[in-house]
Amino acid sequence: MIVQNLRIREIFATTSLKTIEVELETTKTRVRSSVPIGTSRGRYEVHCLPADAAVRKFAIIRRNFRTSQFSNQTEVDNLMHELDRTSGFRELGGNTALALSSAFLKAFAAEEGVELWEYAARIKPKGKAKSGKGRDKANTGSADLQMPKPLCNVAGGWHRKDIQEFLLLPVHQDSFMQSAEKITEAYKEVAEKLKKADRGFAYGKNIESAWVTSLNSEQLLELLKEVADARLLKIGIDVAASQLWDGENYVYDFGNGRVEKMNRPEHVAFLADLAERYPISYIEDPFHEDDFLGFGVLNQSIGGKGKLVCGDDLYATNLERLREGIKHKATNAVIVKPNQVGTVTDTMNFVTEAQEHGWRTVMSHRSGETEDTLVCSLAVGLGCDFVKFGISGDRVAKINEMIRIEEKIKEGV
Repeated sequence: MIVQNLRIREIFATTSLKTIEVELETTKTRVRSSVPIGTSRGRYEVHCLPADAAVRKFAIIRRNFRTSQFSNQTEVDNLMHELDRTSGFRELGGNTALALSSAFLKAFAAEEGVELWEYAARIKPKGKAKSGKGRDKANTGSADLQMPKPLCNVAGGWHRKDIQEFLLLPVHQDSFMQSAEKITEAYKEVAEKLKKADRGFAYGKNIESAWVTSLNSEQLLELLKEVADARLLKIGIDVAASQLWDGENYVYDFGNGRVEKMNRPEHVAFLADLAERYPISYIEDPFHEDDFLGFGVLNQSIGGKGKLVCGDDLYATNLERLREGIKHKATNAVIVKPNQVGTVTDTMNFVTEAQEHGWRTVMSHRSGETEDTLVCSLAVGLGCDFVKFGISGDRVAKINEMIRIEEKIKEGV
């Protein structure tokens, strides 16, 4: 592939903050790739440059990439690391790295005349993956590619110190479309129940289009249990425990003056009890981002009972952090966010390592999204078990792209 032109521009994310988009032109195609931004970024994510700074520094990249010839994705991503020369892309920005890396991925796929998810599957490292264990095969007609299950944020927000997100996911999956439809109906039903249970509820949504309510975690879990049981769904929670950690305890504000402080053993007991009393099958970031031991204790307690203990801030899609987690048996699932690590190659290596150890992989959106649907193709191509998207608002763009991919896989039979 020969690069003929390369440019960068500032655009807006769904949070109305500026992000960047890279446009790449080769002798055969022209593609665009934009990157999301997170509202809350983990300590171990690569550095994200402000959009204007990324644009100013892009001349360094353009000088080294324009008119150059590349034969594969690894060459592109290795050069990006060489140009930056820092840990975590502190010089050129992990957001710039991902915009460029994913643009090349799209261009390679286009030049070969294949779908992006097909190309991602083709170049993924060949590990001894165990990710198929226990997965429900979607009716895609393909022995190799399966549709991930949707894991969708339906309620929660940043309104106080409590569990951050409440999610719904299917028990089994015959097709992605059916799963998404089921969660969509549940999402609308949750709103109607909140209208009756929460006097202040006015159909307000957070930045991921999940319903915002003044109900505390247990009140909301009771409501969600009714909906989930009736629709053969399970509940997931994202504790975002780093936001609750005060350096000594996890501090919850349950409303009406009820504040509780919990040390690690108390927090393990609290979460294990919730998972016992409610149909919770997924718990994300139950401890702060440096507490491998806390994650491991909870995983030992509930991980063998069909529950997923998932790390996001703990790993930040970083391979070395993942290997540390594997040593501690900290989790049995991982969040995958390409912009946390900066390149497609690094993302693929992370996913492959997790799958080699039989861990579930969850490709996720960020709070500040763009219309780019890269994560959809990566989720399918890399064989992820779940996609974590919102079910309403701007997130529908990614849900719809998953439906299109599923249709194309079926037609390929």
